[in-house]
Amino acid sequence: MTSEEAPRKEPPDPINVLISIIKPGWKRIFFLILPIIGLIAAHFICYSDAHSICINIIRLLLSIFTVAYIITSINEAYKKKSDIVDSFHKNQPQFFTIIVVLGGTLAILIPMIMNVTKVIGDGAPLTTALLGITGGIIAIFGYYKTHQKSELEREQLDTQKQKDARDHIRQLHDSYNDRFDKAVAELNSNDVKSAYAAVPKLAKLADAWLDYKDLSNDTEELEKLKKKAEKEAQKIINILCKYIRTMPGEYTEEDLKDIGALDTTHQDKLKSESEVRRLIFSEISDRSSKVIIKKGKISIKPDTWSRFYFNFSHAPIFYPLYDLTFEDPNFEFARFYTEIDFSNSCFIGKTNFESVHFVKNMKAHINFRSAKFMGTVSFLNAKFDRFADFESSNFRQEASFENVTFDESAHFENARFKKSTLFSRATFTGHADFTNATFRRSVGFGLSTFGNSVDFSNTIFITPVNFSATCFNYEPPKFAKYSRGAMFSNKIPPKKYIFSVAKNSKYKIETGQVIQDNQPFDIPLGSVLFDPDSWDKEKQEYTSVSASAK
Repeated sequence: MTSEEAPRKEPPDPINVLISIIKPGWKRIFFLILPIIGLIAAHFICYSDAHSICINIIRLLLSIFTVAYIITSINEAYKKKSDIVDSFHKNQPQFFTIIVVLGGTLAILIPMIMNVTKVIGDGAPLTTALLGITGGIIAIFGYYKTHQKSELEREQLDTQKQKDARDHIRQLHDSYNDRFDKAVAELNSNDVKSAYAAVPKLAKLADAWLDYKDLSNDTEELEKLKKKAEKEAQKIINILCKYIRTMPGEYTEEDLKDIGALDTTHQDKLKSESEVRRLIFSEISDRSSKVIIKKGKISIKPDTWSRFYFNFSHAPIFYPLYDLTFEDPNFEFARFYTEIDFSNSCFIGKTNFESVHFVKNMKAHINFRSAKFMGTVSFLNAKFDRFADFESSNFRQEASFENVTFDESAHFENARFKKSTLFSRATFTGHADFTNATFRRSVGFGLSTFGNSVDFSNTIFITPVNFSATCFNYEPPKFAKYSRGAMFSNKIPPKKYIFSVAKNSKYKIETGQVIQDNQPFDIPLGSVLFDPDSWDKEKQEYTSVSASAK
């Protein structure tokens, strides 16, 4: 018979357990029981001299040997504790019966024997004490049994609560699925009013999924609920983003290029459609991170949808998106029609405008005025077919306009660039205006082409500047069109200022020399070398030196 087939060991009988504990070995008989019997006999013989020292010594020795016997018996019981526990769990009624019988018997016999041997006088108090001890032991076992029953009931109650909680979660999720199916059907219906109503329903449903923390107290189950909630919320966001990426109804790109040429009915339909799509962006904005400005310090506080992905790539955008918050948006390859307005909007995290196309429209322009880019932004390979307005925009992280095409004017006046900025290989067909802009980190215009006038008057460069291989084909760039010229920091090593243009450039940058701390700085004529640390907040002035011809 294998170990797996071996019969399970039955717990020992309570009487056998008790016998195995009190059954004396030869050591206990010889060293404890015989001395106790001898001392009792000696006490009986010497009792006539009850107040002698001999009697007191006998009683002391008798107490010592008795205590030693009790300790030995307790130690023996401890060795057999597993058998006692198993037998108790299996035979609790027998245990209680044995305790009552044994306790009552000992309560009668022990006082009787001790009275006969003259160890004690009246045995009634001892009998009462032993009965009390027996009753106490029974009471303890009774309490244990009651506690055990209470624990079992509590476990059953907890199990039922967990089952009820799981049933509640299951019912809740089933209701979410029903709401989801209905809202998606409404969003994709041909009824614009139904689609408009479906957007907040889906957004609130995503919020409901994410509100899972009160559904369970179990850490492992909460982690499962979190993963489930995030998966379902992302699914809802993906559906809303897919709606943004889809061409509206029966309309084509040609229709969106000039909506004003359509009849009134179609214009109204597209206007209603744009309101649905604008609402989607608004719901996303409300749940995106918030920018907090406190005592001059800027911090970003995450919100419920901050950790999700928003894919608007290849989307047809024909409606304004001003005063909104975008978090890690992906507009790659998106196409923008009619008047595009991102004014006063805030972009948090990584913003992707790579390869976007702002389609030409003679009646509209591209408005990023006062937009805030809190994270990195890339317009790599973007194409601006019309006037691009970035006036007073704020770029707090790296910004890339590499290989961008500006077919019309590009205005960056009063823009703020806090980190490195690249305009390398950019093509400016129209007028480029950088007046009053501020560059705090490196800025590169290498290999760029300016086909029209470009103005850097009053621009502040607290950074290295690179115009290497840049082409100016219309006229020389202006660095001092107004009373104050462009400003270059004296904290930058002179070699970091590179004004050597491309060999095929029709015009070059005329530079003058300024000596600062025995170092010659070659900067554009009319511009000034200034000390950024000398800024006077009251006078709004720097300590500066103007460049003159060499």
